[in-house]
Amino acid sequence: MLSRLYTDSSQHSALGRICRRLGRRIGGPIGRLSNREIEGVPPEKIFSTDAIFWSDLFRGRRHDAPIIQCHRRHKTLSRVMQRRGTADADTLYTMYHEGLDFIRYAKDKGLRIIVDVFIHPMTDRIVNRESLTHPGWQTPMTESVLEFADSLIWQALELADVVLCPSQWVAEGVSALSPAAARKIRTCPYGSSITYDGRVNDPAPGRVFYAAACPLRKGLPDLAQAANVLKAKYPLMDFRVAGITDPAIYRRPECRNLTFLGNLSGAQMREEFLSADMFVLPTHAEGLASAVIEAIAAGCPVITTRQAGVSIRDGVDGMLLAPGDAEALVAAIEKMYCDRNLRATLAANMRELAAEYTMQAWKERLVHLLREM
Repeated sequence: MLSRLYTDSSQHSALGRICRRLGRRIGGPIGRLSNREIEGVPPEKIFSTDAIFWSDLFRGRRHDAPIIQCHRRHKTLSRVMQRRGTADADTLYTMYHEGLDFIRYAKDKGLRIIVDVFIHPMTDRIVNRESLTHPGWQTPMTESVLEFADSLIWQALELADVVLCPSQWVAEGVSALSPAAARKIRTCPYGSSITYDGRVNDPAPGRVFYAAACPLRKGLPDLAQAANVLKAKYPLMDFRVAGITDPAIYRRPECRNLTFLGNLSGAQMREEFLSADMFVLPTHAEGLASAVIEAIAAGCPVITTRQAGVSIRDGVDGMLLAPGDAEALVAAIEKMYCDRNLRATLAANMRELAAEYTMQAWKERLVHLLREM
């Protein structure tokens, strides 16, 4: 069904090919780019450009807000894509407000526009509220930046013929931001990219696992508070945090009972999911939290929020709580740790839920939606 895939630097771009030769010896950003492989797409359909890299290099260091940098980069990518055109495609599938200029170009060409809204559209505002509640964790954004972010996704929603949402939580956010877009919404949950080769979770009792790169949005302050309460009561509990690399977070006094693992490889992440007693993600805003469905795929019981976007039934195949409720988080972790029968029941019930979030299930849902449009 794919006519062509447009993307920035990858193994298929000139810079990517160079990095592929150097990556094993150099590591760092070059090493990461050397591993940025596009699987399952014939090379002749991949159009990978280094234009964004060279544009950033030419501009030098700038201190614009991340959303402004993102928009500028996508304007660069859009120019490249417009020069190359749409070939024989009748549909453009794009993510969020990425390539907004190209969306307009494709719309003018008569293509049907599918916008995949992979995260709740009010996420920036939700995080900004949390940055005011938890001073020092993240610099608050200005109202003008927030309004700019709102305007980008609003424009994409207006141009879209179909709005794909990975969860009901995201669909609600789309409807709130753009009531006119509500009729365009189709829900299509993603699938887990991690496979465990038949292995299932074998827990180390009291090992609590958390994985995220955005600590404030993902509720790390609440987990830190819960760890401080529970470690005093159960000294053998181990609160393990993956994905956080900022030393300033490590040094925060409220994080003293967290074990920071840094960035983990895919193999290391699998081992953490397979050995965790529970996976905890008290997130404030997601699209569909990939780490939650990776835990589910491993058979590891989950404590999270509705805002994770996953269809967990509270007390049946996981435990749900309100974001920001550290006391409820303490109670949920303690109950999961102490009530081994409950933990075993939740783990067993997860197998049915896991089937809804496989890559194959996602593929079938997506193809079905595309064909019926």
